[in-house]
Amino acid sequence: MRLSRDNLIILGIVVVITVTYVAVIYRRQSRTLEDVRVSLADRQRGLRTSGMTASRVPGMVREIESMKQCYNTEWDRRLPKRKELAEFLREISSNLARERLINQIIKPGNPSRTPLYNRLPITMEFEGDFLSLARFLKRVDHMARLTRIEKMTIEPAKDSRDLAIELGMNIYFTEH
Repeated sequence: MRLSRDNLIILGIVVVITVTYVAVIYRRQSRTLEDVRVSLADRQRGLRTSGMTASRVPGMVREIESMKQCYNTEWDRRLPKRKELAEFLREISSNLARERLINQIIKPGNPSRTPLYNRLPITMEFEGDFLSLARFLKRVDHMARLTRIEKMTIEPAKDSRDLAIELGMNIYFTEH
């Protein structure tokens, strides 16, 4: 079968168009498609990594809620909204008396503010034996109010076998 000249020209044009399409358009689109596939794979890896990170969030939310509940029940009691100095002094005096610590002098200082809480320093002087002091400190540790002993000085008392004790402590509250 013989091809006519017109058929050969048309066949040549079709071959040129096909080669041009493959060389110019198809290769460029193939490169673009491969770039899109690589970008998609990178983004999928990023999503998996973000998903693993985000999977920790519900546990963190539960832990934060648990901490809030702990704060609400425990710290509201230990860090009151008011100074309540009279109640604290009664409780301290009662604890000193229970442990037979004598010659009590309690001197509240001036309150100081911080952004989250206020601090009231209290200096205490009294006399007693070491075991009574240890029991008193244990009572202070178990008090409902947050109390921190900053300084303690222990010396032999001048007129007896007891110890002369000086404590510097702070109580904390949230409002004036």
